[in-house]
This record gives sequence, C-alpha cells and structure tokens, in this order.
Amino acid sequence: MKNKLLTLLSATLLTTSVGVTTLQAQPNTQQKQQKPFLIQGKLPHLTMMVKMLWNDEDLALTPKQKEALLKIRKETISQAQMLGRQIFKLENQIVEASNHGAKPENLKDDVFKLAELRAKATMVHLECIYNTRKILTKDQLYILE
Repeated sequence: MKNKLLTLLSATLLTTSVGVTTLQAQPNTQQKQQKPFLIQGKLPHLTMMVKMLWNDEDLALTPKQKEALLKIRKETISQAQMLGRQIFKLENQIVEASNHGAKPENLKDDVFKLAELRAKATMVHLECIYNTRKILTKDQLYILE
C-alpha cells in the first residue's frame, strides 16, 4: 500500500513539475514565433504553402512558374528578414527604455518608427501574396487555399 501511494505521489509530482516547466517556457517560445508584420496570423503565407507542395502532381507547377516563384520568395524573405532585424532591435530598445523609466513622450518617435517598419513588412507580405497569386492558375490557387 505504501509503495502504491509513493508511486502515485511521485507520478503526480513529475506531471506537475513538467506542466510548470512547460508554462514557464511559453514566453520564450512566443518571442521566437513573433513575426514582423502588423497583421498577425490572418494573411496566408502562400510561398510556404507552395514550398510544401513544390513537386506535388496536383499543383503541377511549370518550370517557368517555379522560376518566378523562387524569385518572389527570395526577394520577400530577404526584405522581411532585413526589416525583422530592425523591428526587433527597435522593439527591444523601446521595452528596455520603458523598463528603465523612460517617459512615454521620449519614446514616441521610436514607437512611430516601429509602426512604420512593421507597416513596410506587412506591405512586403501583401506584395508577395499578390505576386504569387498572379503566377498561379485558378486551379492551383484552389489547391493552396
């Protein structure tokens, strides 16, 4: 009886400690998944979907389409990464300044610059979606969406 109780207690403690560790790890996970865009999670990432189905027989991308899609993807990723570095650096500076007691009016210019950078990143995303859709046929878009 003592062994069963001890085993049950150990299992409960193990489960509880794993749950607590998981809860504590979530903020770091969210930071890594953060995107540089103004609109989060509502616009499709068509290039990622195309990449997953690159050689799919049903999608049937032509060599010409693949060439154009690679160009769009390369350009989009390059711009988004460059803007992302600027965005996250500026965001961290604003947070750090705020945490050290900076007056909001002293952070105003940086906040507006941050908004401008996020708007640019969102425009890059929207242009990618638009340009990708122009290359694909209606049937191919149906498969992706």
